[in-house]
Amino acid sequence: MSPETENNNIQDYDRESNTRTSIAKPILLFITILAVLLSLFHLYTSFAGSLVDIRQRSIHLYSLMALGFLLYPFRKKGKKKGIPFYDYITAAVSLAVVVYMLVTADRIIESGGQITSLDFIVGIVILLLLFDMTRRVTGWGLATLCLGFLIYGFYVKLAIYPQLTAPVIESVSKQIISHLVFITEGVIGTAIGVSASYIILFILFGAFLSRSGMGQMFNDLALAIAGHTKGGPAKVAVLSSGFLGSINGSAIANVVTTGSFTIPLMKRIGYNKEFSGAVESAASVGGQILPPIMGAAAFIMAENLSMPYTDIILAGIIPAFLFYLGILLQIHFRASKRGLTGMPKSKLPGLKQVLMARGHLLIPMFFLLYLLFSGKTPFYAAFWSIIATIAISGTKKMTGIIGLLSLFLIFRPQITAILTGNGLPNLRENWWELLIIVAVPICINLWRKHLKIEAEEVGVKECVQALEDGARTTIPVGIACGAVGIIVGVASLTGVAIEIANSIVSIGEMVGSPIIQLSITLVLTMLTSIILGMGLPSIPTYIITSTMAAPILLQLPLYQELAGSNEVGVFVAHMFVFYFGIFANITPPVALAAFAGAGIAGGKPNKTGFQAMRLAIAGFIVPFMFVFSHEMLMIDATFLNIIIITITSILGVFLLSVMMEGFIYHTVPVWMRCISGIAALLLIYPGILTDLIGVLVFLLILLTNRYNRRNVDYQSAISSGQ
Repeated sequence: MSPETENNNIQDYDRESNTRTSIAKPILLFITILAVLLSLFHLYTSFAGSLVDIRQRSIHLYSLMALGFLLYPFRKKGKKKGIPFYDYITAAVSLAVVVYMLVTADRIIESGGQITSLDFIVGIVILLLLFDMTRRVTGWGLATLCLGFLIYGFYVKLAIYPQLTAPVIESVSKQIISHLVFITEGVIGTAIGVSASYIILFILFGAFLSRSGMGQMFNDLALAIAGHTKGGPAKVAVLSSGFLGSINGSAIANVVTTGSFTIPLMKRIGYNKEFSGAVESAASVGGQILPPIMGAAAFIMAENLSMPYTDIILAGIIPAFLFYLGILLQIHFRASKRGLTGMPKSKLPGLKQVLMARGHLLIPMFFLLYLLFSGKTPFYAAFWSIIATIAISGTKKMTGIIGLLSLFLIFRPQITAILTGNGLPNLRENWWELLIIVAVPICINLWRKHLKIEAEEVGVKECVQALEDGARTTIPVGIACGAVGIIVGVASLTGVAIEIANSIVSIGEMVGSPIIQLSITLVLTMLTSIILGMGLPSIPTYIITSTMAAPILLQLPLYQELAGSNEVGVFVAHMFVFYFGIFANITPPVALAAFAGAGIAGGKPNKTGFQAMRLAIAGFIVPFMFVFSHEMLMIDATFLNIIIITITSILGVFLLSVMMEGFIYHTVPVWMRCISGIAALLLIYPGILTDLIGVLVFLLILLTNRYNRRNVDYQSAISSGQ
């Protein structure tokens, strides 16, 4: 598929990628300068320290809005050549808002959020601009939801007054505008705070990795590992989409970019259109729950719950592994059933060849994980991982520049003291650690150049492009975070989330049994999360579901008893609703990722969506199981507990795949498939008795199917001998 066709496909299915294609050079230069300056600002504050929340978040959000008005057309199918005059005006107003917020920040903080008439007008302008930008970037779904919440907020606040006079309306309006725009409860709340500190840095990290050839490495690595196996192209799609989806942040864009390569390969070896599109869409959506980055939503979860980011990474490992294992097993069983082979090894890159060409790009990822798990903040880890990426893939000139810059940053107090004639301060505690993070990549880079190993190099031009790419990619994320701030702000102002939770819990209370009551409530919460997540990117999906759906579970006594503590209960509830909100992208009728896969494969959209749900069956079951046993999330679990849960869950996912595909070595009868499904649930559900029964059924089904296959082979041999 040509780059132009791929770009058109992305814009057809992913609203976030629907940008203008032809812009005058002076304006394009201005966009580049603004984007690069914004990225450099965030890199600087990640090292030197952030500004006051209102200033830091305003610079982030309203600068992104200015870029957005210049890059995104007014309508999805609108003219993409040139920029109309009104978008110059809205971009200029957005930049004026940045200046206004910087100037008035101290006064607003000192007054406790009290606003003037001019502030009120500016607040209305901000909301109007944000609504329009949200509609352009994410579509009507999120914009309409925000507008509905805003109207509800006014209704609730005005309804308490017996008579609506002008002073009452003015007072309520100022209260709502202040709450949503000028204090850190709404538009510039926690979500945009995380976007302005963590998310943009990880997007920049991904942009530098992309310029260094990381995307090609993931594709080649997947081909080398799985391309030659049964159903190889489908397994390649799963692996490459999982890798890229975790750092991409957009399941739909990931479907189109990797699917343009993998879907034709799957169709070529014999998979049908719907299955090919479903594999790609399910694997791409799964990237949003795959550690270490989890599509960036994990950063907001860590901030919301005030817990270490590494705890969320650890909690996501087993569920994500089971999700992808379920997809791979179904692919393998279908390939075995239909006699589908892999790709010839002669046409595939070798593992050693791939690692020699681009394996060095894994080193910055290693440093990222090391820094995170050694207790460093995510933005600190991202900053030094970006430095390591440039150092390991830079040109000689760029490597020299980044080396000198790194030395200055590491030994800045000492260098400053020497230049000013003051006494030398002590070295920072971890100076040697940072020196290794910079020196090792530089040494590897120079060694590769000495061996003349060809790969992508990052020079000054590529660094500027990466900085611009990072800011551009952050636009939909930042705008979505700002928009969901309206929803969160209204929810905190009116208590609507608790009202929804009480309504759903009351439905479950119609049943007397606590376990049945919990089960019904879990199903209703799942459906609520899927509905709330339809048509939305992963970050607003998490924020909305955690605000509106997670409180539902916290109302149940049995749920709190299973959790053991309020902290664990809140975290498990957030993980539960996050998973199902993400899976809305493959759940018809609004399965955007599946529709994108169907568009590339030429299949039927809803049929592709249901097939994707079938492939992702483990993902729909595992969240229920970690509600009943949070050891699956590595919470309060011993090493032995984790090993046992992992093994039994693997066997359970194996049997789920057998139930879905009806094949292991030989065709599995319908009655045995039903038993496989029951045994799978017993194995995934933690408990000694359930595990023992499940293991016995697993062995019985496996051995019986193996015997049936040998018996068929034996009968075939006799027939051919006769």
